[in-house]
Amino acid sequence: MSKQPEIKDIWTNFLGGDQSALKQIYLDYHKALFQYGMRMILDEDACRDCIHNLFVKIWTNRKSLRYTDNVKYYLISALRNEIINYKTKENRYDHNPLNMEDFMLDFSVESVYIRKEEVNEQTKKMADAMNQLTPRQKEIIYLRFFEELDYDQIAEMMDITVKGAYKLSARALEALKEIMQVDKVVLIGMLLSAKHQLWH
Repeated sequence: MSKQPEIKDIWTNFLGGDQSALKQIYLDYHKALFQYGMRMILDEDACRDCIHNLFVKIWTNRKSLRYTDNVKYYLISALRNEIINYKTKENRYDHNPLNMEDFMLDFSVESVYIRKEEVNEQTKKMADAMNQLTPRQKEIIYLRFFEELDYDQIAEMMDITVKGAYKLSARALEALKEIMQVDKVVLIGMLLSAKHQLWH
């Protein structure tokens, strides 16, 4: 039985023109891209179009793409730019992507983007608390704790310094702490629990 290639090998194969590697990358990351994209665009058809366009572009331009050891980060960052460009063309964006005020991280337990089975009361409280954060605070919590990107990657995506990313994350966690009335250690545990209930 053949061993499945590691993701770094799949990306290398993709860069070399392997269509099956492209398909595997799509299967591995489509869900994460859709969940992130829907936070920005709130339009399922437009989100799917942007994801489709992204994969067409990376395939078409694969010879000029660089190697990456973090495919998820690369794709989410590329999708972010794709959606910003889409919104600009559609005149639905304020031409100031650094503010990212359109980042709508909806944690409603009734949302069609989360698991359908019952979630516990603690997760519902976390969802309500998350919805009280600013758009940028929501985004950094999502990228850091749900997509598990590091601060260097987040800083590049949000076009801020690494120090700024740390500060924004700290402010977001502090705001959640005050809303939830728990200490930081408990809060981190609750975030991880919410991640698994809401997104997996």
